[in-house]
Amino acid sequence: MSVDPVNAPPPGDPIQKSIESTSKSVSLSAPAPTGKRLIWTDITVSVPFKGKDSNGVAAGGRKTVLEQVSGIAHPGEVLAIMGGSGAGKTTLLNGFVNVDQDNIERTGELTVNGEVLDNTQMRRISAYVQQVDMFLGTLKVKEQLKFSAQLRMGRSYTAAQRRERVEQVIRDLGLTNAANTMIGVPGREKGISIGEKKRLAFACEILTDPMILFCDEPTSGLDSFMAQQVVAALTDLARQGKTIITTIHQPSTQVFLMFDKVCFMSMGKVAYFGPAKLVADFWKSVGPEFECPVTFNPADHAIATLSKNDDEPEKCLARIKKIREKFEESYWGQRLFRKTHHLQSSGKQLWNNADLKKGYTYPSNWFTQFRVLFIRALLTTIRNPLLLKVRVFQVLVTAIVIAAVNFRTPLTGPTLQNLEGMLYNCARDMNFMFLFPSINVITSELPLFVREHRAHIYRVETYYFAKTFAELPQYTLLPFLYSSIVYFITGLVALPGRFFVFCLTNILQCWVAISIAYAGACVFGVDDLSLTYMPILVLPMLVFGGFYINYKNIPVYLNWASYLSWFRHGFDALQINQWSAIDEIPGCNAQTETELAAPDSLDYCPAHSGLGVLERRGMGTSSWRMWLDIGILFLMFVVFRLFALGALFIRVRFTK
Repeated sequence: MSVDPVNAPPPGDPIQKSIESTSKSVSLSAPAPTGKRLIWTDITVSVPFKGKDSNGVAAGGRKTVLEQVSGIAHPGEVLAIMGGSGAGKTTLLNGFVNVDQDNIERTGELTVNGEVLDNTQMRRISAYVQQVDMFLGTLKVKEQLKFSAQLRMGRSYTAAQRRERVEQVIRDLGLTNAANTMIGVPGREKGISIGEKKRLAFACEILTDPMILFCDEPTSGLDSFMAQQVVAALTDLARQGKTIITTIHQPSTQVFLMFDKVCFMSMGKVAYFGPAKLVADFWKSVGPEFECPVTFNPADHAIATLSKNDDEPEKCLARIKKIREKFEESYWGQRLFRKTHHLQSSGKQLWNNADLKKGYTYPSNWFTQFRVLFIRALLTTIRNPLLLKVRVFQVLVTAIVIAAVNFRTPLTGPTLQNLEGMLYNCARDMNFMFLFPSINVITSELPLFVREHRAHIYRVETYYFAKTFAELPQYTLLPFLYSSIVYFITGLVALPGRFFVFCLTNILQCWVAISIAYAGACVFGVDDLSLTYMPILVLPMLVFGGFYINYKNIPVYLNWASYLSWFRHGFDALQINQWSAIDEIPGCNAQTETELAAPDSLDYCPAHSGLGVLERRGMGTSSWRMWLDIGILFLMFVVFRLFALGALFIRVRFTK
């Protein structure tokens, strides 16, 4: 490697010999013919500080987590950002891609090929592989890549090109043997290995052949062999002209030496930035006490010397300060400063950013997004047999118990309460069997949805509508199954039209319950909060349903609340559907109404006819009232769905 005399290390610099010895293996400034060069200058980041000061008093204000951090990443190289916990690695990486920036204040400059890019432009040329891999575990590896290709590559490629690209990344990342294997659900469905899952995450991100790849802890949770495979895959991608920046925590020696450049950080500042192979020589140049033992991993030794020990804080701070100052005075530190502060050219400019000037906000159009997400959601539902079996079992058991208790109940005065209770059980079961269990269906997918949406893979509404329509079949068939068992075994009015209305009402009540569950999940975001606060809404509506309280006896100032109860409209429709078909209640016309209603009467009858039953409850008696209740249930289904969609929009809007 030829060294510019102007920028050469000072005479006697201990690392001069190492520079010459690594001249054939380390590229310092010669960029690839094409690609994207990132330069970040004086990046300073602060976050709200809610902890306590040294005196134990709660402290306000903000805490600086990155302070004047500068660096450069070349195409064709893998840059590893390293440091102990709290060093600022992930904060720096997230700032590059504008992820998790809520309540964060940032100053400094980030340029790509000399230009400052907005978030949309950065997304077009980059991909971000986050530390936690998120997939729908019921999909197969090839299906996941196929869906990702349709969403990410979109209108810019033909179907044949997308298929070819999927096959190529499967080969490139060694996923051929796992292509038709289920990804798997931890603790429930066995799938691919952790290493294969990590490579699948890379495969999804590189489908569009991004020029820049950001990776957060790509070897987290992997053994040394798997970690070496993952880093080898990154190195292969870099040799194709890509710029790769990754954070990593204490890699093995073999993995560490595979990186082209490393950036060691401590307490939010850069302590070393240069070739990985020269780390040991630099630490030796700081002082004899900093020399890395021959048998030690250079990465482990460097991180250990840069870590802060609470038992000896002043000694640790002095040690870290000495390393950082030595780097700033060194050849590498001065060279980094000149390049990042534009005091020295970073190499011949052989490319520009003309490819960023045009492009769509989302790679695929609205209908493609809906179609792909609908099929994906449908497959997820069908391939989750445990959940589906549990729901079918729950519906069957509940329906059979209700039907057995009310088996062929004869219509008499004393049995009116039994039949009304059974009808109200239908309204209650359609809510409690589906409402609370369905909250987890949306909250479990929210993290994946937020990640994919923030990556501008698809729109909020396409995901929501696709999931809605994909799940409606099961939420139609299950209440229909319940209704069929209950209706014919209990001996309700045996008329086809009445059976149709009974099923329709229960299906709509189920739809409303699912919509309320989605609304709660989208508002609160997690199971715990949703399951805690949703009963505050549901239980009062249950009271106003019309079975526990007569509509005529509801206080005037609370009468409006009863009309908001979906239990009321469901129970009302079921009651009218049943009792409006009954002209006379057997045994209730033999005596006067006063005699039949006497407490000691064995033939207690609350009413002489079905209309009398409805009037006693304060319910409507005409068919138009029944259809009005059914219409209100459908309107509630639509309103709660739209409310949930609005909550989802707000959630992604204010979650950065």
